[in-house]
Amino acid sequence: MNPLGETPNVGVPEHIARQMTIAEQQEWLQWFLRGRRVSRRSALKGGASVLAALGLAGAPWVPAACSRATRTELAVVGRHLSFGADPATAMAIAGELTGKPAGRVLVDLGTGPDYGHTMETEVRELVSMVPQQDGGIRGADQFFVHALAAGLRAGTSYHYRFRLPDGSTTPDATFRTAPARGEAAPFTFTAFADQGVNTGPRDGQNGFDDNYYKPGDLRRSGTPADSMVALIAAQRPAFHLLAGDICYADPSGTGQPVQNNAPREARTGFDNFDPTLWTTYFATIEKSAAQAPWMFATGNHDMEALYDHNTAPGGASHGYAGHAARLDLPANGPSRCPSVYSVVYGNVAAISLDANDLSQEIPTNAGYSGGQQLSWLSGILRAFREDHSIDFIVAFFHHCAFATSGTHASDGGVRATLAPLFDQFSVDLVVQGHNHQYERTNPIRAGRSTRQAPDGSRIWPAQDGTTYVCAGSGGRPRYAWQPGESDRYRGGPNPDSGTVVRSFVAGPAGTKTPETVDWSQSRYLDYAYLSIEVRPARPGGTASMQVKAITDLGKEIDQVELMRAVPA
Repeated sequence: MNPLGETPNVGVPEHIARQMTIAEQQEWLQWFLRGRRVSRRSALKGGASVLAALGLAGAPWVPAACSRATRTELAVVGRHLSFGADPATAMAIAGELTGKPAGRVLVDLGTGPDYGHTMETEVRELVSMVPQQDGGIRGADQFFVHALAAGLRAGTSYHYRFRLPDGSTTPDATFRTAPARGEAAPFTFTAFADQGVNTGPRDGQNGFDDNYYKPGDLRRSGTPADSMVALIAAQRPAFHLLAGDICYADPSGTGQPVQNNAPREARTGFDNFDPTLWTTYFATIEKSAAQAPWMFATGNHDMEALYDHNTAPGGASHGYAGHAARLDLPANGPSRCPSVYSVVYGNVAAISLDANDLSQEIPTNAGYSGGQQLSWLSGILRAFREDHSIDFIVAFFHHCAFATSGTHASDGGVRATLAPLFDQFSVDLVVQGHNHQYERTNPIRAGRSTRQAPDGSRIWPAQDGTTYVCAGSGGRPRYAWQPGESDRYRGGPNPDSGTVVRSFVAGPAGTKTPETVDWSQSRYLDYAYLSIEVRPARPGGTASMQVKAITDLGKEIDQVELMRAVPA
């Protein structure tokens, strides 16, 4: 099955490896290591003898954060929050440990800085064995700590901290639970996609280094991904939505088997992968995510084949096993889809969808849910529209149903499956990513603009249709528009460049079907996030949701207001 020299040597004995796929070799290696535990401290001390015991003598064994093993103090880094299934009563609290704890890790929690309640945490170990093109293994042993605070009071501020076995604690942090259903109080949430990190040049696909920007990409801060986190943290939103492509530990984004080679590219048919980039990422977002829940959808760069090998279609494990160790996502969606869920905050229902299941452009995971996601979505949309305490429905996912660019544009599979449901149930706002740019559409129904909605407009989704925003402007290097197309935003050089744009719909096997669209209202080819201000109303009044685009320099460039009549 694997003739010598045609597949990488990942440390499996040759006579066994000949009859194993890459995925089976990875499973064998993880089984082998589980039976022969080697601590990071022992690996440092043991040197060649440890590698020999693993069958990896002479291979580059680089356990992630091994240098931490020389430290005497354990610490929690990259704290981040996530809503539980009911945002009014449950909050998940998480972080990464700098090593394996020698005792219990606790969370102190209370409505004041004296806390008063203590919870024991769960520590999830994630061992990542990354094959290298030269036949070696690069290893990472990471420990993620999690606690679920349940039975909380709605609309209440809480203090929390982690307490380590030696008695040391993290700094105090605070969060606020969602208001009780039906309570009317204004709030703000934020959103973007395609964030990544701003560190230094890293191993990755050519043109995808984290600090790589186009020569003319000068209308930005020095580090857009960091700058927008700082702006969001200062704003203290009720929560933040990230519509996929989180940290780019997998820089190529095709969900193929993993095989690394420094400094630039993986072999054809393989993806590069660096699990330690997640440590950098959580540290980057901590200034916001430690105080406001960050809710993640999954994009194509979040399919990490190292862990469960993407055995789509039908019952696939889809490359999300690493996220199960790192993230806490509400488990209230379809059973096959761990990143599909919903949360209700005040009068807004937010729905995370997995566009990897629907994409025609990148079909690695297409169809893995066996239709379960769409069936669930239809039911939850119906339930939300029948719930009079919910005014606005926001969907967020990665691949675009409606967007223009010179790179991905619109995905035919996503548009064909989601847009009819959004029309049927009058979804108010859709947040997308994938295209590294900001673009807002006119309200759309049946694939066409129902009206013009320039900057400053009021839109009535019940009559006008759904507004789609591509917010893949979260920090990764920008893309380009179609030839001859240009920016169109407040204060820009071409404010009258029009809403009719030549683009394409991405389909199977790399096909691109040209189309001329009439709905591309606002376009900004740089870095921006969404700030969404919600103003509920009493029965008989009018609720509003003001959607603003804010650049990484803190400048507002676009704004519309979505309106809903509240039944008397």
